[in-house]
Amino acid sequence: MVKNKITLNVLADISRRIGGESYAKNKEQVLIVFTGSNIDLEGKIEELKRFKEKGIDFSLAFSFMGERILDVDYIINNLKPIKVYREEDIFQLEDIVNSHSSVIGVNITMNTLSKVTLGMVDSFISNVIWTFLYKEKPVYLDFTSVRSYLGSPSNNKVIRDLIEERIDKIKRMGAVEINTQDHGKKLLNKNLSQPDYKVEDKQYNKVITEKDLLNHNSKAPLVIRKGTIITPLAKDKAKELGIRLEMEK
Repeated sequence: MVKNKITLNVLADISRRIGGESYAKNKEQVLIVFTGSNIDLEGKIEELKRFKEKGIDFSLAFSFMGERILDVDYIINNLKPIKVYREEDIFQLEDIVNSHSSVIGVNITMNTLSKVTLGMVDSFISNVIWTFLYKEKPVYLDFTSVRSYLGSPSNNKVIRDLIEERIDKIKRMGAVEINTQDHGKKLLNKNLSQPDYKVEDKQYNKVITEKDLLNHNSKAPLVIRKGTIITPLAKDKAKELGIRLEMEK
């Protein structure tokens, strides 16, 4: 069983956004979305419990297929969320997005991924992810279920390329891929009120857009932290303005 898919970066970023205060005071929660894949469900639930151990509360949202494929009662009873949203709550979309600081998709499927990247947001979860990205709010996605459809990777190179193309596109839209490396020990020993990067470093684990380049002093190189996404337009603007982009060593 693959464990610890929710990385230290996710927790640190959430901690930074709430400034070390409790979610109760800020009246914000993280929104965890579940779609129609049960790959390593127990492992994902155990990992999400670590959020509870760190004092982070969250709500849950289930897609139409997620409700029918997953053991919803098992998930709710184990995670004890603040709220639970379902397909019919699409009419509360604006309130849901406004009341949550970030969204984490722990089992994104090809169906949801394709809808978002094609702009075909005709379902609840695809609308949620699209709106978070649209408003430039943090979106963290685990693509294990996409890359291992029915439990194993495809031998079809064209299909594999299509999958990676979709993943690359949603990352360029602003989503951050949840790393599958084992950060469990670091996560459990981490003081979330003291993240291992400076709070004022606004370029950590975010998307660098064309707008960011316009506000930069072109005489100095733009040093970018690892994990930062740079949009194609931002790269073009950097060349146009003569700004040197440097990845932090």
